Amino acid sequence: MTEIISIISGKGGVGKTTLVSNLAVALTKINAKVLVIDGNVTGANLGIHLGVPSVYPVSLNDVLNKDAFITQAIYRHSSGFNIIPASLNSLGANSKMLKHMLYDIIGDYDFILIDAAAGVNKEMTSAIEASDSCIIVTNPELPALSNALLAKKVAEKKNIPTKGIVINKSTDDKYEVQEKDIIEFLELPVIGKINEHKKIRESIAIGKPIIEHRPQNSSSYSIRCISHKIAGIEQPKRTMIDSIKGFIDDIR
Repeated sequence: MTEIISIISGKGGVGKTTLVSNLAVALTKINAKVLVIDGNVTGANLGIHLGVPSVYPVSLNDVLNKDAFITQAIYRHSSGFNIIPASLNSLGANSKMLKHMLYDIIGDYDFILIDAAAGVNKEMTSAIEASDSCIIVTNPELPALSNALLAKKVAEKKNIPTKGIVINKSTDDKYEVQEKDIIEFLELPVIGKINEHKKIRESIAIGKPIIEHRPQNSSSYSIRCISHKIAGIEQPKRTMIDSIKGFIDDIR
């Protein structure tokens, strides 16, 4: 049975696309069949994070505009999952068609991850409507949390359950909003917390997800833990040697 999960945020810059690209790799590594969709048809960038060409013969935009079949827009990533990219050469598409176009591939995958457009808009709403559930990505700061609350309300209005929150770009600084306060504010569980790290920025620059670029990094381990929660399996074990390697990688 396929589970369609939209990864949403109330604002841009919180690291939503970074999470999607890494979750695709992490879920694939535990033998799940995964498809990722760039649901940002007016500002595509998932392909950039995955280090794949920005120009495709057929994109999500073509499918939404009924110029191609969905199977024509599916491409294989070197990590083993499939991707439906959006186009950087198009001004947009009818995002309301997203839910209907997925009917033809339901059952082909264990998970379909939709990288929703940032902000509260029609594209994000269409991604939520096409999903079985959603995950909210936020940063531990008030502007991001305020917008995350708006995203949550959209999901509630569409009767789509939210699995929980991923706190991204945490620095554990005393000035950032604490996890318990985030839970109280959004009234949702935290399913993962990913620390800010220069290696993540490095991985984006080279177009290689951190979980492949630096598998021992603490951020990579956090993402693996989130993928296991999504899949409903036991959390990955981390040996003492893994922890030492992760510590060394973290301070480089």
